[in-house]
Amino acid sequence: MSDTIPVILFAYRRRDLLIRCLESLRLNNVPLIYAFSDGTSDNALAADVADVRALLRTVDWTRIEIVESPVNLGVGPAILNGITQVLAQHEMAVIVEEDLEFRAGAYDFVCRALRHYRNEPKAMGVTAWTQPKVTPPGVTQPYFSGRKSSLIWGTWRRAWDGMLDATAVERRDECRAKGIDPSRYGDDLVDSVEEEDVKGFWDFRFNLHMLAQGGLFLFPAETMARHLGYDSRATNSPHGAEWEGVPVDAPDPSRVVWPNVVEHPQSAALWRDAINQPRRTMVSRIRSRLLRLVQG
Repeated sequence: MSDTIPVILFAYRRRDLLIRCLESLRLNNVPLIYAFSDGTSDNALAADVADVRALLRTVDWTRIEIVESPVNLGVGPAILNGITQVLAQHEMAVIVEEDLEFRAGAYDFVCRALRHYRNEPKAMGVTAWTQPKVTPPGVTQPYFSGRKSSLIWGTWRRAWDGMLDATAVERRDECRAKGIDPSRYGDDLVDSVEEEDVKGFWDFRFNLHMLAQGGLFLFPAETMARHLGYDSRATNSPHGAEWEGVPVDAPDPSRVVWPNVVEHPQSAALWRDAINQPRRTMVSRIRSRLLRLVQG
């Protein structure tokens, strides 16, 4: 089995964004891509899906294996099944979606992290993305958190094992049974998992799967990725562009200090505040409006 770390690319209908994603992967010298193209049950989108598949077939700068689904699996099942298939062949993989753009060295950063922590069972994922609102103050090196990111991230077969054995709700309940409170990283890890089948929240399942095993996720000090997919075509972008940061090139590998697999003490509170703040704001607006109606 090759030690090559492939990129698993998930694509659907946004050819214009996929162009930018593929160019990022080319500039990052990615040696192998498994591209999963989901089908559609909406005839109005058939031309968009065909355009995406035609673009994938033009990739000639690296080895690419394209898997075209004849039916629409939906974002959750497509990603869960695709990652499972690839990790059956490779020990490690980097996962991206069509609406992501990366700076130079982002793929190499994730691969170096995967190789560094390959034998650390508590390390269950790594990413090249972060955002100032969830980055602990003063951090200049990678750090660990109990929250995961699904923007250019990587994992190992050992960490993924068991992902198809339980739903997000079941993983949430498993955490609670073990005395682990997922809400310390945001209420969405407790509340939104009920909508996994409808909205395809596969990443919540992995986060809860990770927490149930006492696992952690590595983040960089600065983001190397940009999420482009905030438009009407997005399948699931709940927080919008308020989560964007300014991506930078990956740090010089010789200057990266890989931390021990211990959670940064401020990470959970930062995530909880960042996730829950929009909810508090909405509740406050509703409360103010009701108060005005009563007083009026």
